[in-house]
Amino acid sequence: MNLENLYDLAEKENVKIYDFYFDEDINGMFLNYDKLNAIALNYKNIRNSQEEKCVLSEELGHYYMDATYNYTNIDKIIFDKQEYRARKWSYYALIPFEKLKLAILNRN
Repeated sequence: MNLENLYDLAEKENVKIYDFYFDEDINGMFLNYDKLNAIALNYKNIRNSQEEKCVLSEELGHYYMDATYNYTNIDKIIFDKQEYRARKWSYYALIPFEKLKLAILNRN
């Protein structure tokens, strides 16, 4: 999936994307508040389109996997589980299994 497809997917799902500066070293954040879904991307920290694609896909993973948590008051175990679920969705979206399988077969 390319970057444009990810933005199209967000639009289709009515997930708003905003340019938002974070004081911390954060590139993106998924927000769900009262059925409003949004992704805040810190474009100032994102160096190139590849990194943008990775950040956006993980944040969409939070949406699709319902992997949300309260950022200000989070247990480390819950945080790790929700981040894992979001990244897992991202990996499958960016590298579909069939393409991964072909890449492995062509390597030999």
